[in-house]
Amino acid sequence: MPIFDFVCTSCQHSFETLVRGSTVPTCPACNSTTLEKQLTLPAIKTSGTQAKALHAAKQRDKNQGAERMHAQRQYELSHDD
Repeated sequence: MPIFDFVCTSCQHSFETLVRGSTVPTCPACNSTTLEKQLTLPAIKTSGTQAKALHAAKQRDKNQGAERMHAQRQYELSHDD
């Protein structure tokens, strides 16, 4: 089931939607069916983009871990049991 990009010719709203079979998509802004299908380029994954994505994910996880440790320390300092 492909996802297509459309621009509404009535209100110029740009959106993407899942199109199943012979269903006619409508604009979510004005409910018009006069839409122009846009050319969509496929996503390309190379070893370079994959490495960058992996690096970004590792950095995000590292930052979240540091935030969790800080929150745990603050909790322990404020709760003397």
